[in-house]
Amino acid sequence: MSATDINKELPAALHALQQWAASERLGVSTRIAQARIDAFAEATGDHNWIHVDPARAKTELPGGHTIAHGFLLLSLTVEEDVAALVGFPGIAHVLNYGLNKVRFLAPVASGSQIRVRSRLVSLEPRQPGQWLLTQHKSVELQPGGEIALVAEQLSLIVLAP
Repeated sequence: MSATDINKELPAALHALQQWAASERLGVSTRIAQARIDAFAEATGDHNWIHVDPARAKTELPGGHTIAHGFLLLSLTVEEDVAALVGFPGIAHVLNYGLNKVRFLAPVASGSQIRVRSRLVSLEPRQPGQWLLTQHKSVELQPGGEIALVAEQLSLIVLAP
């Protein structure tokens, strides 16, 4: 569906969301601290030494640092969107609808700075009062911009009655 077609049938409540999503957005730079990696390991039960054993990583991993879980990085792609999406008037709630084409392209060492880049792929009607927002997300290492992760993120936008 073209942007012109979307705008013809897009409810007024979604115009601001569509404008926001259409622009490429760069998130704030975030440091991936070992404490955050450890907390993620506790939450998920993934205690693989490459994530949680800095002493072993120092001698056995290239670069000498533990690396963040891929799914920790993936979870960070929604962080800034959550606050933004619920702030648009006329939207009752936003649901995580899933992911497409997730790829983990480069390791992210503990202590690294990352930034999330987002752009609109599509905004399509589903059921009456529901729209599917698809965004391309990438996690970039800072400085330099090496891509560590790419994914298509799906959000179900439910309009207020």
